[in-house]
Amino acid sequence: MSYQPNRLILEGSHRLVVESFARSPSKLLLLRPARKRFFDVEPTAVSLSVELNKPAFGVLVEESDPQAKPVLIIETDAISAGIRDLYRNADLPYIEVEQVAGRGSFRFERPGFSGRLQFDDRGESQAIESVLKWAETSAPAKKGCLVRGEVERAITCAMRSFSDELGICVHHQVPFGYAVGYRPDLPRMLARHTIEMSITLRHELDPGMPVVLPVRIDSNGVAQQNPETVERDQSIAEYVVSVGMPMAAIQPVSGSTFRLTYSLNDGDDFEIDLNDASTWQQSLREITAHAVERTRSTL
Repeated sequence: MSYQPNRLILEGSHRLVVESFARSPSKLLLLRPARKRFFDVEPTAVSLSVELNKPAFGVLVEESDPQAKPVLIIETDAISAGIRDLYRNADLPYIEVEQVAGRGSFRFERPGFSGRLQFDDRGESQAIESVLKWAETSAPAKKGCLVRGEVERAITCAMRSFSDELGICVHHQVPFGYAVGYRPDLPRMLARHTIEMSITLRHELDPGMPVVLPVRIDSNGVAQQNPETVERDQSIAEYVVSVGMPMAAIQPVSGSTFRLTYSLNDGDDFEIDLNDASTWQQSLREITAHAVERTRSTL
């Protein structure tokens, strides 16, 4: 089966969120982050493990926050009472978004109260302003980080340096199945695995916001991984090659040196010091530009 990029925008409620919240001042809208990453300590409830491994539609974070802690979680699919309880107990502000007959609806909840806003085009900006003011009063104590550690921060900074030029958005902690899209030959274990970064085209360039480049970032190296993790990572690499999918992988070599591998360049790779910001920018820009071109040629 030939590779076709996955689109993250499929429904009216998706478009409502992107067209509305992507304009929020000083905020970034990240699409399809795994729910388990919203918590400082990932929940272990077995009955909720499937939902926790699946993503919310999106999350707003402060543009200036290097750890990308959630400001507002945005759900467009039905969620269970158990997930609502986890959000409420951790004081993670969330809204459930619907769009029916041209009217929008935000259902929101915090410890001790809940509410619903319904609006049309005339009241959209006021509704968004209201939920953002409400969300910003939550404490950060139990919030997880969507950008986890020094390596991910360095790669994020490099990617954002050319995001305007290439017309891309950078998203974090996306289940692999949402980066690659539904494919009958994709094993469930791989589909549920969360990868560190996923790059899409911007909504202005393609309203479906197709994924152009998943990025796997390994901060620890093979020596510190268990055999199951090593086998899973190898399976992902083999799958990516088998379907001709653009993907980048970053792995430690020694000390502060990391190897950057791109699935579509015949096995060539780069070894770069973590502190060499200009080389990261140049190498990642080259790979991302190729992935953008490759993706746009398939649409």
